[in-house]
Amino acid sequence: MGDNRNEGAILHITGETRVYVVIGHPIAQVKSTHLYNSLAAQSSADVVFIPMQFSAENFERSVDGLRAFKNLAGIIPTIPHKPRMMDVVDSCSERAKIVGAVNSIRVEPDGRWIGDMFDGIGYVNGLIKNGHQPENKSFLLVGAGGAGAAISIALADVGVQRLRIVDIDQGKVERVITNVRANYPGVEIDTGPVIPAEFDVVANATPLGMASGDPLPISPKLLRSGQLVTDMIMKPAVTPLLVQAEAKGCFIQVGYEALLGQASANMDFFGLAS
Repeated sequence: MGDNRNEGAILHITGETRVYVVIGHPIAQVKSTHLYNSLAAQSSADVVFIPMQFSAENFERSVDGLRAFKNLAGIIPTIPHKPRMMDVVDSCSERAKIVGAVNSIRVEPDGRWIGDMFDGIGYVNGLIKNGHQPENKSFLLVGAGGAGAAISIALADVGVQRLRIVDIDQGKVERVITNVRANYPGVEIDTGPVIPAEFDVVANATPLGMASGDPLPISPKLLRSGQLVTDMIMKPAVTPLLVQAEAKGCFIQVGYEALLGQASANMDFFGLAS
């Protein structure tokens, strides 16, 4: 993935420009601001997308501050704020309620915050765009946080055959499994040993791989040639897991594909679709 900072996204910011913020901690890995500014420029919308970093310890006062800005048009939460932002929106979609997190918030003219969740939709759209049909396939999903929960719901919605979810937080795993079983009884879902070779697709939905020195979410030795291995991480563009998976003979899909996959849905949600 090349550096495309000099392409597109010519911004004309005035006192009337509406502001969208991408919030997270860390924030340096975020690629969405460039993408969304480019899309906004194509639609001639007078908006700008900017990154904003604050930690979980500063969450409440940061949210209070965002509530005070009268030119705030929307929020795109990323790690680690997606689940907590669910508690501060004024209303949200059924999809977000099932997942238990939001990754997109639209600020209405009356000041209400409306939340939705597009992580899973973006991931599935990325798969399909690249010729990987998830229907009737088996998935090993590592990570049951906001992104993992969203992916599990989106995969169930398109009719995967089998889904195994693993996470160090067993409470998160059980919550995702309960939600999928309640809403998609035809999907075979469980947790258990991490045996990647049993599955068509291995998906990392944890932040492991973002920081130098992170342990791998799974051992590449357990992969088999011909599997699809995917990651949701944006930076590095090709994570250590994907590098080793490709060396093992696996197909790979980088995290940026999921971002592209959710862009059109998100722009439509914001009322910015061209």
